[in-house]
Amino acid sequence: MWKRFCVLLVLAMLSIFLFRHAASCLIVNAPEHADVIVVLAGGENDLRYWTGVKLMQEGYAPRLILDVLARGQTFGHQDIDLAKEMLDRTTPGRSAVCPIGESSTYDEAGYLEPCLAAAGAKSVLVVTSEYHTRRSREILRARLPQYHWSFYAAPDPYYFGTRWWTDRQWAKTTLSEWERYVWWDLVDRWRPGLAVQ
Repeated sequence: MWKRFCVLLVLAMLSIFLFRHAASCLIVNAPEHADVIVVLAGGENDLRYWTGVKLMQEGYAPRLILDVLARGQTFGHQDIDLAKEMLDRTTPGRSAVCPIGESSTYDEAGYLEPCLAAAGAKSVLVVTSEYHTRRSREILRARLPQYHWSFYAAPDPYYFGTRWWTDRQWAKTTLSEWERYVWWDLVDRWRPGLAVQ
């Protein structure tokens, strides 16, 4: 009886610990100096972009690549055109757009590779939303192992917070990202031809 109680108590404490830290386990924030900063598509792209610009101004990398969904449109304008115009205004000659055809991180790696090759990069500092850093790190390292990767977790307090159980949107984001992470770990990681050539 006493042993069973102790086991249940340990399991309950472990469950509470994992429950409380479900969001913080998704975050990887270890930026390193690199040849180029890549701002991944998705999330609040504007927030991610300005975070990337700040890191470039702080000397983390001399150039920046902004991933943009090629077929995306905003108010009747192609997102690619809007992004190029913004880059020309804010970081002229120091940044470029990388058009991507799919919105999943797994597929984004395939579109990103030629952009990195064209930039002559060997090391990459990725800027993405906090909740997306762990999964994107694993995917990019597995799909593009020829590059050295580091990651900066851009805060997005509307969509995500480590006290995820206190806010409905934070809870939805945390649950959704864990679903994607588990899918990556159980399915996508084992696809044939994982690494992009």
